[in-house]
Amino acid sequence: MNKFFYLTFAFFISSAVLGQHIGIVRKNYFSIVFDPTINANIEQLDSSTIRLGTVNPLSGVVSNLSENEYPLAINLTSATINPYSNHYYIGSGLNLLTFDISSGNLINSAPISGEIPSAYFQNYRFNPSDTTIYGMIPQNFYSVYFDSLVMSNIEVLDSTQIRFGSINPSSGVFTLIGNTSYNNIYTLAGNSIDPFQMVYYYSAVNKLIGIDLYNGAPFSVVNIQLPVGGIFENIAYSCADTSIYGLTRQSYVSTVYDEILMEYVQIYDSTTFRLSKIDPNTGVVTFISPYNIQAGGNLTGGAFIDPATMTYFFNHGNKIVGVSMITGLITSSVIKSYPSGEIAFDMMRSTQNCYGVSRMRNNSALEIDELSTMNSEVILYPNPVQSELNIKSKKAIQSTSIIDLRGSVLIESYTNTITVNQLPNGVYFAKVKTTDGGIIVCKFIKN
Repeated sequence: MNKFFYLTFAFFISSAVLGQHIGIVRKNYFSIVFDPTINANIEQLDSSTIRLGTVNPLSGVVSNLSENEYPLAINLTSATINPYSNHYYIGSGLNLLTFDISSGNLINSAPISGEIPSAYFQNYRFNPSDTTIYGMIPQNFYSVYFDSLVMSNIEVLDSTQIRFGSINPSSGVFTLIGNTSYNNIYTLAGNSIDPFQMVYYYSAVNKLIGIDLYNGAPFSVVNIQLPVGGIFENIAYSCADTSIYGLTRQSYVSTVYDEILMEYVQIYDSTTFRLSKIDPNTGVVTFISPYNIQAGGNLTGGAFIDPATMTYFFNHGNKIVGVSMITGLITSSVIKSYPSGEIAFDMMRSTQNCYGVSRMRNNSALEIDELSTMNSEVILYPNPVQSELNIKSKKAIQSTSIIDLRGSVLIESYTNTITVNQLPNGVYFAKVKTTDGGIIVCKFIKN
């Protein structure tokens, strides 16, 4: 059996995980200078600094995690958290920064390098089921032309290809995975990882691209099924129900007659926002919000899912907004406040949601079926289940615990048939204890 599965799951079910919602806090400093034109003193931007901070999504209070601040610029292409090591990662120029969440201090700045001549590693995401950071590596190609104005050869960007890989945050060295080059440019609409199926998803304007974490090859490429003017963005994967959520932004236009041009033209009319989820196999987008929630996400602000309350939180301008993943309605909307005088909270990430999960799809290239080995002694049926879950075991069963993705024990049973119709739809684990002291963990889906 996979030792990683046991260690991770044991830690997962024995830990009470308190979510932290981490991001970069920016602060500007000003100097007073005399302006002879207006004959008065004015404030002039002097410098900007960043700190690691945390936000309470129900009060909006942004707190600094350290007194240390750093005069650094940050890349707004991505950030991620390793909740096991308590590290927050974000780019700064051509370096990858590592912050310690416990102290808030910057503990490492590693120059990015790797197998190809690219110093960029972007759109990255930490995968909790194998503790690896995956992301995209753009590779630019140039052509040389003779410029008659400057009378010399110059390089002109010819094309860009994107490779997929992982990175060692300590050294900054990235490793390519597979040989596939992607021409679908990623957008700030977001990315996510399905840690069960080991697939990385990213938005490429009107397509959702899935990449196999094992070999870097396309896992799925689907058109996002929305009307013209519709965009699916602020992507967040939910381990609570194995779905990809996001905000659907739909723009509408009106046709009006322009007397100057003497013709009809289309002008921007309005925009609606709804919490939605997407089927990565078909691209079909399902609206969760029954109507326009009138709140769009700041693409560099970040979004996260609270599995305990099934709430999707996102940055909306100067607010943190929570939307129910069940009803699609806004459950909270609070203005961000900065007791220490900062001005912005960006690249928000959370330690919640997929903490402690284990992969369910194995690397077929290794020809090892770990899941079959793990579950060979116990069979759960039907799976997915709606009402009654049956357990078939080769050994006598002492007890069975039904556990959710946060490690909470929801049901204790001493029979081979367990009623689960009271559970919300989603992914759960059955922890089966046998009379000889064995413990076997199996996954099932309630729908």
